[in-house]
Amino acid sequence: MRVQPQAWIAVAVVVGYAAIMGATWFFTGTDYETVGSTAASAMQGIVLPVALASLFTAAVTYWLGWWGPALRDTPTGPRWLLVLPVLIVLTALGNLLSHGFEGVEARLVLTLALGTLLVGFGEELTLRGVAVVGLRGSFGEVGVWFFSSLLFALLHAINLFFGQSAAATLQQMVFAFAIGTALYVVRRVTGTLVICILIHAFWDFGTFVAGASTGAATPFAVLALFQYAVIVVAIIGLVLVLRQGRASTQRAHVKAA
Repeated sequence: MRVQPQAWIAVAVVVGYAAIMGATWFFTGTDYETVGSTAASAMQGIVLPVALASLFTAAVTYWLGWWGPALRDTPTGPRWLLVLPVLIVLTALGNLLSHGFEGVEARLVLTLALGTLLVGFGEELTLRGVAVVGLRGSFGEVGVWFFSSLLFALLHAINLFFGQSAAATLQQMVFAFAIGTALYVVRRVTGTLVICILIHAFWDFGTFVAGASTGAATPFAVLALFQYAVIVVAIIGLVLVLRQGRASTQRAHVKAA
């Protein structure tokens, strides 16, 4: 690594990412409440700003020399926790199919697919990649989990300034902290950021498609109930991952002594 990890670097990168998003939305006159409703709004409000913000994070990651630790981790925790990404995908599938694709034009689907893939890449590289690496330079793993999830939640506060209500923004931030915790566990269990990127993208894709659809609720909507299982397994997984990581650190200290 060219630069040693420190927490302030993590915070600076997240702030930079948010600033680029906010500046782009400001200059394009984006209204968060209508983002993803048409192909044009998805291109303006998702693809363009997220592409610019992701380019920023990717360039900073390269300059810091953090690509390796940002993308890879030592797999930690019991193997059964691999059920967590499966539960997240099932929930996202329920969101995607909850109202079908009625009223959703093909161009919008393709634009949302591109935009949410960029969101998955950009937000995960920023929060579960660079932020995790930077925070590890200043905190133990409990602090890394808490502050990376908190930064993920705070990132969504920007929506308040672009048309989203205060109540909806607060609810989104609380949920972001919870799903951020789940994605942190996924990173630790799988040992790779790539899985986090893909399931994050699929989750957002399902959410935007469901929001754009004009169809009635379908039986597939019941799959969205897996979100409660996601939260429960994420909490259990967090405890197990942090406990195993602490035990590994203690064994390493004993051997060193």
